[in-house]
Amino acid sequence: MSLCLFASTLFLRKKMQADDAAIAPWASLVSLTALICRVIAPPAQQDPLPDEASTASLASQPFPFLALPLEIRLQILRYLCPNNDCNILCQTPRTLRTDGYLCSTAIFLINRQIYTEVRDEWYGHVYYRARIHPTGFHIHGYVSSLYREPPKTLGYVRCLDLEIQLKTPGWMDWNTDRKEPMGLYRCKEFLDKCVRDGRMDKVRKLRLGFGVSIVCFEYYRDRTRELRGDLEREMKGLRKLRGLTKVQFTGIAQGYGYHGTLPSRILGSSGKATLQAMNEIMEDFVQALVAELRRADGGQTSLICSRHDT
Repeated sequence: MSLCLFASTLFLRKKMQADDAAIAPWASLVSLTALICRVIAPPAQQDPLPDEASTASLASQPFPFLALPLEIRLQILRYLCPNNDCNILCQTPRTLRTDGYLCSTAIFLINRQIYTEVRDEWYGHVYYRARIHPTGFHIHGYVSSLYREPPKTLGYVRCLDLEIQLKTPGWMDWNTDRKEPMGLYRCKEFLDKCVRDGRMDKVRKLRLGFGVSIVCFEYYRDRTRELRGDLEREMKGLRKLRGLTKVQFTGIAQGYGYHGTLPSRILGSSGKATLQAMNEIMEDFVQALVAELRRADGGQTSLICSRHDT
């Protein structure tokens, strides 16, 4: 615009000098300048975009919800979050809300701090059931391969109800519809990986039980003395857990199903005595595990080992 104005002014001055015009030169200059401004005038100016300083100032303002005390925020989040009992066989979680309204979980994603608080609330107050089994790792209603990395959500769980299917030494009958190699039950390796990778670092309350299949029961029927040594070897990874406040032995889970029992024809009178002996060995192992964890934590934590304490 300045270049056009300068050229027009120079041209006008030369023309007025040549023609010896009678009009005042500055009057013509003003008129020409006004004409040029009308032709090349920019559109109506918009509000300027906020600069970095104003943007930073806006970002520094606290979200109204975050201005509330932490205790009140947690009460609100506890009201909104489902109180999921995490039963592997139950896909309809119980909720604290009884007013008939559903809460969209998308509301928890609008702020990172809110998301963190919701995640801690979600995974921090109820027991999540999990199962290490030859068919894979069962949690949240789905099964993942023991040869893969443990689920990321396992690293958020604070209360874990874990059932570990006992491995039958030398037995190769596991042939499932899952993508697991037949006969290669990597219970020890998977448990070691969960502890080593920090996926169980946040666990504070642990319910621990052991699954016994028909084949496993038949194997240990005449080898109950070997059971303790096998537990020590297969469950070695549990000794590396830290920060536990409560350990509870939940007993033997019988059969192949989640709630199945060994058939009476397998048990018999002598079989029940064997099962009771196995249960006592397992409970003694858990008690020894608790004592070792207490020593490793310097006696700072209060560990409880009980079958009946809830």
